[in-house]
Amino acid sequence: MTHIWPSARLAIQHARHTAKAPLSWDPAGHALSRFTFGPTTSTRASFTQRGPDVWFANEISAGRRLSGYRGSPGVAAQGPLLAKDPADVRAWLKARGNEYGWDAMDQLTRVTLGMQTWSQAQLYETVVDFFANHLNVANHSGDVWSTRHTMDRDVIRAHALGSYADMLLASARNPAMLQFLNLAQSKKSAINENYGRELLELHTVGRVYSENDVKFSARILTGRTLDDDFKYYFRPDRHWTGPVRVLGFSHANATAAGGEAVGDAYLRYLASHPSTAKLLATKLCVRFVSDAPSAALIAAVTRSYLAGKTQIVPMLATIFRSDEFWSSRGLKVRRPAENLIATIRALGVRPAKLADALNSLHWMTSSVGNVPLDWAAPNGYPDVAAAWRSSGSLLNLWGFHRGLTQNWYDGFAKLNTPALYGTAKTSGAAIDALTKRLTGSTFPAAHRQALQSFLAEPASTTLAKSQLRWYLDHLIPLILDAPQHALR
Repeated sequence: MTHIWPSARLAIQHARHTAKAPLSWDPAGHALSRFTFGPTTSTRASFTQRGPDVWFANEISAGRRLSGYRGSPGVAAQGPLLAKDPADVRAWLKARGNEYGWDAMDQLTRVTLGMQTWSQAQLYETVVDFFANHLNVANHSGDVWSTRHTMDRDVIRAHALGSYADMLLASARNPAMLQFLNLAQSKKSAINENYGRELLELHTVGRVYSENDVKFSARILTGRTLDDDFKYYFRPDRHWTGPVRVLGFSHANATAAGGEAVGDAYLRYLASHPSTAKLLATKLCVRFVSDAPSAALIAAVTRSYLAGKTQIVPMLATIFRSDEFWSSRGLKVRRPAENLIATIRALGVRPAKLADALNSLHWMTSSVGNVPLDWAAPNGYPDVAAAWRSSGSLLNLWGFHRGLTQNWYDGFAKLNTPALYGTAKTSGAAIDALTKRLTGSTFPAAHRQALQSFLAEPASTTLAKSQLRWYLDHLIPLILDAPQHALR
């Protein structure tokens, strides 16, 4: 892998000179807050020791080695239904007197939260989250009660570090996607345009199509449906035949039997289209860099996608190597669920009873309106700060910071808060150690003084005489409530 550290270091130095407090951050904290669900003590040390090149290569390797749900076997064990085919899920539910129960979707939520929090393949999990939103199928919706997990297992997680063309082809045969966007019901005598339109607008080229393109897009994909066991199969008798043209793609589409192959060729064409490359590049830059990435960076990531023939990792590497990425600290805000997960990771909270901990996480993310995979519309959760400006969510997050510090919630091991400041001898040193541990940097002088004012003592106060003996579990949430922790 090309060495990136000198240019990255220069970009970071530039950011430190130009950033206004409290937005001066260290390289490890910056990279780990973007390409993981939050730094931990061990991941920060590993990054610092190995440097960005080795860290990035190791994360890509871990993502491939621990793909699917292998990043945390204990979490994976909480979702036994996720390994089953839809028919087997339905049989399992029926045997328990609840054929249309949402157990599989509930398990998918809990396992997703557990993987984001404790998986050993963190970069992989951020990419899984990105594509789960890009090819969104709403979890906890009625039509996909027995199939939604297959979209996660067989499409997103199977191809997250591979080829987007392969992911797109898999999605166009996935039972949950076919149900969610009505492709399974579309046939030549009653064409449903829902999937054909969203395939263009959301999954591939963006809004560069005409209404005529939508009509032909929907016609090309007729015949893709599900059998009684919710398995994909192609029915030639339902496929519309005749010449088709969408953007630069055209085909005689002369036979019903050849309709599936025409659809696959069309999907490959869309996956390789320059507009698809730009759409994906833009969204990835928004996810990992800023709410308004530069045209130059988007163009560079677009070129990586096209040169790599729809491979995903070259796009990630281009972002990771860019000066714009390294100088973008302070330009992304964590979504509410990410804030909660980053809190757990920063504190080092571990599960005592994993099932209960995951249930608590599900409840917390529901309270802040950000349960993973539950965005109802097909465009996925928004990933810009303006979408999450809510006093209610902010107050809820501040409450959860306090509750996680003070051991309020079922399933989590009791937190040893004094261990978070290590060997500090004074309250000022303890505050510096806590802010460094929890946010990646010591706070500016004015912010440190605000925390000392909360303790009503000077920084030189020895711990034996410090108010920290009584107020530590109240001080830590104040640090987590600060802007530093809110930033991705």
